[in-house]
Formats: sequence, C-alpha cells, structure tokens
Amino acid sequence: MPYDTMSTAWNYAVHALNRGLMIITPDGMIDKINDPLVTMSVRYGVSPDFQWQGASFFDIMPGCFGKVDFGSLDGEHYLSSVRAVLEGSQPDCVLEYSVSRNRKVFWVLCEVQPLSVSSDNFIHGAVLSFTDITKYKQRQILLEQTLARSLPLPEHIPICAVCKHVSQEETWEPVESYLESRLPIEFTHDICPDCIRRLYPKYSSALDDDRTGEIE
Repeated sequence: MPYDTMSTAWNYAVHALNRGLMIITPDGMIDKINDPLVTMSVRYGVSPDFQWQGASFFDIMPGCFGKVDFGSLDGEHYLSSVRAVLEGSQPDCVLEYSVSRNRKVFWVLCEVQPLSVSSDNFIHGAVLSFTDITKYKQRQILLEQTLARSLPLPEHIPICAVCKHVSQEETWEPVESYLESRLPIEFTHDICPDCIRRLYPKYSSALDDDRTGEIE
C-alpha cells in the first residue's frame, strides 16, 4: 500500500474511533485532536468554535468551559499526573471524572500515555484518550446502591420444616418477606401442579388429562 494511501486510511480510522484523542507536545501545547473529541466536548458544553490546536493544555483544563462542572475532578491532581507522564517520572496515568451540565452527569475515563520514538529514549509528548463511560458508571452506581441495601445472610438460617417460616428471635417470619427485606429481590407467585391437586382436587383431573395427552 502506498504511503499516502496508508496515511489517508489511518487518518480516517483516527476520526472514526468511538473515543476522543489528543496529542500534546512536551511543553503541553495541543498539537492534534480527533473529531470524536470535538463532538464529546460540545456535548459537555464546550463551544464548537473553541480553538483546541495550539492552545496550552495546562491552561484550559478544566476551568474554561463555562458552566460545566467537573465536580469529581481534582484539577491539580489531574494536571500534575499529566505533567509527570510528560516528564517521564510516571509511566502513564488513568483518571476518571464526572462532568455535570444541565442537571445531567457524564462520566469520562482519561488515559495518558507518553509519546516516544523507538530510536531514542526521549518523550516527544503524550497521547490522551477520552472515553465516555457514563452508561457503565450508571450500572456500577446502581449495583453499589443495591448492594448497600442488602443485608448479609447468616450461614445457617433456622427455618420451620413444615410452614417454612424463619425464626427471628421471638417471632417467625415467612421466608419470602425474610429474603425480600434483606436482598434486592421480589417474589412473584404461582401455584405448582402438586398444590393444585391437594388444594383444588376438582381441577386436578384437567392436569391429569394434559399429562395423559403428552404421554400419548
């Protein structure tokens, strides 16, 4: 494949990713960004006319985006981690932060890798990727909330061999309510064929007819 064709294909691939990419120089100047990063930033409230290329990464992150709230992002920690990668004192860094806008919360995963050339040991900048992990974070938060409402069950549960009620100090509690009050579950109720025959014998013949038909 000719170099110019390969270069064009590579360029298309970079802009077709489902995550934002940014390349910064050793002094922190933004050299290149891909289209998904522009789209992502506009969704978070950044002006589509914002001039990324040539701006100082350390001057614009994260305080110049108007009413956008980077609530869970400690700016100094974030920027110092990126600087450490550029300086070579840290091999890479992974940062997770929230972005609040118009009462909506988005979650972003930022990964920073040094940009180096195999022929030398110098760091020529850094590559930053930005991934929207909102739907995964929402599931994680929901799971954590569900687990927080759950109570640990003892290894041995005293249950009546006849009525299946669970012994609770001085009372006996139905097993359904015992489990529902401790676990994020809800029981639905039906009635099995054996109980139909025992409780409603006049209807049991219909069950027996169905079974006979299956055997034939």
